Amino acid sequence: MAQNSTRARQYSVLKMRLVIVQVLLTAAFLVLMLFSQAGLLLKQLAVSATGNFYLQLGLYLLEFGAVYYLLFVGLDFYSGFVLERRFGLSRQSLGAWLKQSLRKTFLLSLAALAAAELFYLLLRNFPNTWPLPATALWVLIAVTLGKIAPIVIIPLLYKCVPLTDKELERNLLNLSRKFGVPVKRVFEVQLSTDTEKANAAVAGMGKSRRILLADTLLRNFSNEEIEAVFGHELAHIALQHWLKLTVFGTAVSLATFYLTYLVFRPAVDFLGFDAVHDLAAFPLLVLILTSVTLVLIPLQNIYLRYLEKRADLLALSRVPAKEGFISAMKKLAGQNLSDPSPAKAVEFLFYTHPPISERIRYAAAFGNKQNCAD
Repeated sequence: MAQNSTRARQYSVLKMRLVIVQVLLTAAFLVLMLFSQAGLLLKQLAVSATGNFYLQLGLYLLEFGAVYYLLFVGLDFYSGFVLERRFGLSRQSLGAWLKQSLRKTFLLSLAALAAAELFYLLLRNFPNTWPLPATALWVLIAVTLGKIAPIVIIPLLYKCVPLTDKELERNLLNLSRKFGVPVKRVFEVQLSTDTEKANAAVAGMGKSRRILLADTLLRNFSNEEIEAVFGHELAHIALQHWLKLTVFGTAVSLATFYLTYLVFRPAVDFLGFDAVHDLAAFPLLVLILTSVTLVLIPLQNIYLRYLEKRADLLALSRVPAKEGFISAMKKLAGQNLSDPSPAKAVEFLFYTHPPISERIRYAAAFGNKQNCAD
């Protein structure tokens, strides 16, 4: 156990260092593109190709994204391939990793390009009031992707097949009814082709809602432990956390865009750009938006950890035995190499879930009279 905790801590520290390095290098890249001729060159190439602003924007973003990808693909390779294999969390070949990396990059690029086009439509037509419609647009995109991604995008990346363990399927469907969350189908997601990490999710809504279980979870966890992990996901739905997160996300998005607006508009004038939608000012927009987001992330994480704890407590009140929850947490920590007891500063800055040690502690102390209502 101690050895696993040490490896988990080493893995977590390296991952956090890589995140910090990427943030700092991205900031340096944005500053370079903002104040060097490279950024102007990308704009000139796009403008010279067409007279339509939105086509210019699309070309500029493709150029910008291609440069960024080429500069950072090495860091992505080390984080997503070398480090995962070093700690035994991945079994991907180099070719498989490259194929999936390119597929993910393509899908994310399409989504980012569409969002950017809509954002600049607002920026160009509502230069003084764009934070309000931008917030509405962002929330719409986030909610839509949150609902369709597990149903549409996951099958594009991983093979999904109906669960063959009928006893487990029956238990999970019964548990769903116990939580008041109707689910009709259970699928196995074959994550093991890429990773050893385990996960579970409830995807979709209404008649399209289904259970997604990673084959790495099915292979290494008992039915009781799987029910405990799944119970946590059901609790999020039963407690209507999606609605609370939508309201919370709307407030955070509005604050993020408004703070960006307060800094961005004066900075555009100070640096002599033609307008807020000037393509050459794009690195400045991303730099300010990213900085504001990073400041707000730790505050968001406080609320997310609160919701995760509420989901844990409700799950503990309805799964067959809390021992399954505790053993599942221990296995998840070991299999996913999660640091069970991170430093408080690390938890504050990075953790969206309570640390595993805390989840085990309050699960062990959980009593029948504990109030799980939200």
